[in-house]
Amino acid sequence: MRKHAFLLIIFFLFLENGLSQETDIQTKRQRDSIYTNAIKAKGVKIIPIRNKKYNVWTKKSGTGKIKLFLLHGGPGTSPEYFENFPSKLGKNYTIYLYSQLGTYFSDIPKDSTLYSVESFVNDIEEVRKSLNLEQFYILGHSWGNQLAQAYAAKYPEHLKGLLLCNNINEKDEVIADYQTQLYANILDDMPEFKKYADSLRFGFSGKFSDFSSPDALGFKIRQKAWPIMLEKHYVRLSKPIPKALFLSKEHSTGRLMSELGFTQSINSTDFNKYLTNIKTPTLFIGGKYDFIPSAYYVKMRDRMANNPNVDIYICPNGSHFAMWDDETNFFQAVNKFILKIEDGNKK
Repeated sequence: MRKHAFLLIIFFLFLENGLSQETDIQTKRQRDSIYTNAIKAKGVKIIPIRNKKYNVWTKKSGTGKIKLFLLHGGPGTSPEYFENFPSKLGKNYTIYLYSQLGTYFSDIPKDSTLYSVESFVNDIEEVRKSLNLEQFYILGHSWGNQLAQAYAAKYPEHLKGLLLCNNINEKDEVIADYQTQLYANILDDMPEFKKYADSLRFGFSGKFSDFSSPDALGFKIRQKAWPIMLEKHYVRLSKPIPKALFLSKEHSTGRLMSELGFTQSINSTDFNKYLTNIKTPTLFIGGKYDFIPSAYYVKMRDRMANNPNVDIYICPNGSHFAMWDDETNFFQAVNKFILKIEDGNKK
C-alpha cells in the first residue's frame, strides 16, 4: 500500500454526515425549515439553466458598487459557509452566493452526464447573465478555486479580478504526501500511536490499510486522528464551530458527487491548462495551517508568467476555512486586493 492511500479516507470521512441518495436529500429538504427559509429569503433568485431544465439558487446581499460572486467548495458543499462575507466586507460590496447544480439549495439531478467542469463553467455564465453582472469579481474557495480558474479562462471579459482560495492545482502525490506528514505529526502527540508516526512518515504504511474493522489499527488511528486533523488543519476554532460552517457540512451532497463520478473527474483534470491563460488580476489566498501546502501557490503564480498582476497572501493564523479561523487577515487581504484594482481603474 502506498503511503498516501491512508489519506484517501479524508474525503469520505468529511462526508460521513453528508447526504448520499437523491431520495434522502429530497426527504430532508421537505422537513428542513432552514431549506424552506433559504428558498424564500430576501435577495434570493432561482435561476433556470441548461435550457431551463434545472434551477439553481442564488442570493444577493448588499447594494455596494463592488460586485463579488462566490464559488463554494466540495464539490457538493453548500454555500452557507460564506454567510460572514457581507458583514465582514461591508457596505461597499454586493455579495452573490450561488449554490451549484447538485447542491442543497439547487436542483440535484442524479445523472452523471450533467456533471463536468465545462458544464459548470457554462452554468456560471448563464447565472451571470440572469443577474446582469458586468465587471465583477469572482472568489473561489477549495474546489470553487478551480472552477473559478476555468471560468476566468473562458470568460475574462466580464471579470475585474479573480481570488483563488485554499486550493492548488497539484494533485495526488503533492497534497497526499503533505497530508501524510501532517498525520504523522498528529501521531507524534498521541502516546498510543506515537510509535507508528515514522512508519507513516516514511512510507511503511501497510499496517494502516485496514479500515473495515474497529479492531484494526488503521481504523483506530482514523477514528482518533481525524478529529485532530479537522481542528488543526480545516478550521482552527474552539467548539462548537460556527453554525453556518456546520450547516454547509450537514447539507453537503459530496457523497453523491463522488457516487456520480464528478469528484473523480475533477481530480483527473489538469487545471493548469486554464490557469496559464488567465490575464485577469489574480490573488491567491492560502492558510499557514491548511492541509494544502502553501509553497505551491508560488508555483501556480509562476505558471502565470504572462500575467503581471498576480499576488499571494498566506493567512498567518488560518487553515482551510481561513475566512472563519483567521477572518481579520483574510478579509483584509480580500479588500486590499480589490480596492487596489478599484483605485487603479479610477486613474
